[in-house]
Amino acid sequence: MSVDREKDCPFLLRVFTRQGGHNPLLSYTTGNVPENELALYTWKNATLEEIAQLIEQVVPEARNPDARVSFRIVYLNKNRGRFFSKDIGRVVSAKPTKEQTKTLDECKFMIGDYLDVAVFIGPPPLPSRDQRREVRGGRGDVGRFNGRPMRPERRNFGREPNNRFGGGRPRRDF
Repeated sequence: MSVDREKDCPFLLRVFTRQGGHNPLLSYTTGNVPENELALYTWKNATLEEIAQLIEQVVPEARNPDARVSFRIVYLNKNRGRFFSKDIGRVVSAKPTKEQTKTLDECKFMIGDYLDVAVFIGPPPLPSRDQRREVRGGRGDVGRFNGRPMRPERRNFGREPNNRFGGGRPRRDF
């Protein structure tokens, strides 16, 4: 989509900011939105970085050098009659991210959608213990235990592998 900012008229982008996290999805209902609204006029080829710079002018927390600004589109699904959301990227003051050059159009933003923005201060939190386990393998890896391979005789847990779903009948040597 080609937008000429000199000739094309900008549209109203309704932005809802919150420090420490995104607004709850339940706070968006038909005719009801969160109170922390920021009205911006922009174009569909505006990048997340450009929008973050506009937010920094109004929201003091976003000016912090350690600030991380996370973007989420909130849209109404007319078939289901309720709001849904989709994370589209983040902009970090301290270092560039690959998402900061994404445009609203690339994020499938439609005029009438809302932009929910969370401002986080400080370094990102360390991954939780469960997230670290998932990275190493965790329970989802077949034939592995905590990221380490299991011995072949233990993979079937004492059962003959005659069932494609892993069931089978007990071995006769029990």
